[in-house]
Formats: sequence, structure tokens, C-alpha cells
Amino acid sequence: MSVLTVVRHGQASFLAEDYDKLSSIGERQAAALGEYWARNRVKIDAVYTGPKKRQIDTATIAGAAYTGAGLHWPVPVVLKGLDEYRVDEVMRRYVPDLAAADRRVGELRRAVQKAKGTPALPIAIEKLFRRVSTMWVQKDFDARDVEDWSQFSSRAREALAETRNHGRRGAHVVVVTSAGPTAVALQTALGLDDVATLELSWLVRNTACSEFLFSGNRFSLWSFNTTPHLSDATMITYR
Repeated sequence: MSVLTVVRHGQASFLAEDYDKLSSIGERQAAALGEYWARNRVKIDAVYTGPKKRQIDTATIAGAAYTGAGLHWPVPVVLKGLDEYRVDEVMRRYVPDLAAADRRVGELRRAVQKAKGTPALPIAIEKLFRRVSTMWVQKDFDARDVEDWSQFSSRAREALAETRNHGRRGAHVVVVTSAGPTAVALQTALGLDDVATLELSWLVRNTACSEFLFSGNRFSLWSFNTTPHLSDATMITYR
């Protein structure tokens, strides 16, 4: 059996002008992951990443820590299909209209506006994000201008299949991506419905590892959302 380790990127810069940049904690999480793999002499045969900076930089930093111990880190291959789903576009384009049409969205949007400049803002945004994301997955409104969930999950599943199609038996493949493709890997292994898959994506920690065994058509979950490289609880983040 071969092993596919799917890693979520390190903490990005939530609420900053450029979200797609690792925070200082995110950089430390990535380094800790590479150091953990090196310390335990984990052999890595192939590395793939999504196209975002936070994904590529997580792989780069982990790789630097890994090679610093004298081990070989494969040149990462960037796959566009490993990018995150597009709910950021949905939020930007459709929340104003949804707030007028859906009472709960309206309440959550007002809560976000009220929380601006306070420590309550991240939680308020998270609640709004979850409500709109679930409505988007269920197609409760028309978002035809944005990639829908079925399109996202199809291209993520195709990219994940490509990472397993490298012709080596007993290989260890690492994929550095985001929470959405991680959840799609779980959906593939466990046969989950779309809403349950979306909800799992909200649980994935930064730089958490989810492992899958694969051989031929077999694709099975081995572990989910583990962070043995983060011994300090303050380093465990979700956003």
C-alpha cells in the first residue's frame, strides 16, 4: 500500500489585506511539520501543492526544515485542482442580496458590521461564512457566476487522483492544499454527502495531516486532522 498525506496549509493572514500570506504562526507551523518529519525520518517520495501562496509557501518552509536535516525533499508539483473552493467570491458577490432575502443572513451580516474593530469580529465572520457556505453547497440561491460545489469537488478529486498516479508502489506522497480539498479526500474515502463534507472542512487545523492508504482503486482513510508536530497548544489554529 502507498500513503497519501494531505496537509492543510499553515495559518494564513485572516483579516489582513493579503489573506493569501502565511502569518508568523503559519510559518512556524510549517517549519515544525518539516522538522517533525525529518526527526522521525519520514520518507517522502513526491510532493504536490495547490497554486496559492499559502499552500506553496507551507511546502517550501516544511521542505527547507526537512532538507536541513540532510534528507531529500522532492521538487513540489503545483496542481491548480488543489486550490480551495470559491466561497470568498460568493461572499463578496452575493451576501448583500442574501442579507435582504434571508433573515438569518441579514442578522449575521449586521452582527459582522457591529463587531468591526472588536475581538468579536472573527467569530461573527465565521458564523456568516458558515451560513452562506451551506446555502451555496445546497444551491439555495443562484451563484452561476462562481464555481459551484460539484465543480470544485470534481476538480479536487481529479487532482487528488493525479497525485496517486505516479507509478510507484509503497510510495509516500504529500499534498499541501487547503481545508476544502482535504474534506473532498475524506468524502472520497468515506462516501459522505456534500453538506457533511463541507462541515468537516471547518474542522481541519492548520498544517494538520490526514493520511490515506491507496492501491489501485482502493482509497481508505488512515488518520484525520493530526498535529503531532504542534506540541504547544497555542500553535493549534483553525483560521
